[in-house]
Amino acid sequence: MLSASYETALDRFAKAVIKQARANLTRGGHKHTGDLYKSLDNYKIKVSNNSVELAFYMEEYGEYQDLGVKGAANFKSHKMKRYTPYRFRDKIPPPNELKDWANSKGLNEFAVSRSIYQKGIPQTLFFTKPFERQFPKLPEPLIDLFVRDVEEAIRFALQRKR
Repeated sequence: MLSASYETALDRFAKAVIKQARANLTRGGHKHTGDLYKSLDNYKIKVSNNSVELAFYMEEYGEYQDLGVKGAANFKSHKMKRYTPYRFRDKIPPPNELKDWANSKGLNEFAVSRSIYQKGIPQTLFFTKPFERQFPKLPEPLIDLFVRDVEEAIRFALQRKR
């Protein structure tokens, strides 16, 4: 069984990541309604026999905000510093979802929707960067467990492909 100190270390890690991610949202001007900011407070730690699980939860659009979304027209206006699995292909973002934000900026929600579809959403890495900054500060045995769990997941995935 893993020690309680590892759970404490994971709790501190999660809180530090969340604190920095929230600061990034605020500094970057990405805190219109505060929904994403508030949702960052959700995380779950599960420590059991030689296994560690840490899950962060946030509003769905938070992942798009963090990793960015490539535009359908493949504009180079939003160059992604890192890989993003997201891209607009055939669905335009619903204008009604953008209405409040667009109106607060004095913009037409249909024009904003079309622009987002064409150009994409720029990558902010508001969550990724704090995670990467804090990860090396975890105790070495915890990092080893994470690495082992990832290796096992890869082996399992490769076995399923065969």
